[in-house]
Amino acid sequence: MDKKPDAYDPKKALRMVFGNNPDQHILNVVRESCREAFSLPSFNTTLQTIKSHFYDRNYDAVFQNPEHLPVYSARYAPSRALCYYHLFLEHPVLMKILEGGPSTILCIGSGAGSELVGITAAMVHANPALKIKKKKVISKTKDKVDLQEEEDGQQVVEHGSEACTPTESVNEEAQPPQEATSSGKGHDNTLGMEKLSVTEDTADAATTTEELPPPTKSAVKKKGRSNRHQVTIVMQDYVDWSPILTPMEEVIRRQMALGSERLKCETEVGNVLDLSQSLLERIARADLITFMFVLNELFQDKKRTMLLVAKIVAAMPSGAHMLVVDSAGSFSNLQVGERVYMVYMLLDHLRDLEIVYQDDSTWYRCPPTVTYPLKLENMRHFIRIYKKL
Repeated sequence: MDKKPDAYDPKKALRMVFGNNPDQHILNVVRESCREAFSLPSFNTTLQTIKSHFYDRNYDAVFQNPEHLPVYSARYAPSRALCYYHLFLEHPVLMKILEGGPSTILCIGSGAGSELVGITAAMVHANPALKIKKKKVISKTKDKVDLQEEEDGQQVVEHGSEACTPTESVNEEAQPPQEATSSGKGHDNTLGMEKLSVTEDTADAATTTEELPPPTKSAVKKKGRSNRHQVTIVMQDYVDWSPILTPMEEVIRRQMALGSERLKCETEVGNVLDLSQSLLERIARADLITFMFVLNELFQDKKRTMLLVAKIVAAMPSGAHMLVVDSAGSFSNLQVGERVYMVYMLLDHLRDLEIVYQDDSTWYRCPPTVTYPLKLENMRHFIRIYKKL
């Protein structure tokens, strides 16, 4: 008699990947990925130079020097990766994107690898291949209801030596609670932001000189069985981060147990403010677009960034989401005339975006029990999750 397989234990499955401390495991992934950076004799000197450029908001000086990139990643990726990991776990609307598949996540300004590490760690919790769902199924040849086990979304009712497709099923698995939509969006109240908001006229001006083309055949998602649970993460940045991202992806696949059938990584190099045809096509097929600690950098050029936002929102498919995370302090201040606004106020007043979740100021505090070669910084930030109407 065949031995009945053990019931799926999600805690055991997570321990097989993370051990007893997921946060420490994530930091170990970053540390292993940045091993060569830590061995650089000039590491501390380069880090001080980077901090000085940040203080002056001279972002080009930080990122256009290839010698800065591995040091920047080793310093800033770990805390942010932990923050993004917990952010996804706390919001069912984000986890649903990782669970449903196939799905595409376009991460703007993500060359340092924080998004890649944080999102893939959350994928371990969402991995549908590990789950066994229970459904009530009605057999074609019997009137009674049998309780069957379904692995990876595939359901078979055994009857003798034949396999029958059930005619009806009732999913008993508990569904995650949906996040409440924020009220009081205030589209009709501009709060004195007439000079700042991207209006319909602004959006038209952004697209008349360069009409948004319909998605090409390559931009249409393939819904085949082979990639039904695959998540594609597109890391966009305006400099080439492949010397950092390539070894990081290799470590992630090994340490997070994510094969090619579950995770696909792609890169897009170019200035996002130029919004190339290739990037427009990626936006048109993205389920989630993230701006993580990058929007305030873009707003150094207010006019071009406002046009960029209009084009991105226009190109997003209905039902897609946008996640914006950035500093809740003065780095996110945007001065218009004599008034100062937070950068998220622009997005909050766009008619085509619905606020799914908002928090103007929250802290992510690194656990005191974890270890890393550098001091980990706590992060005060704002969060916005939008849905394209």
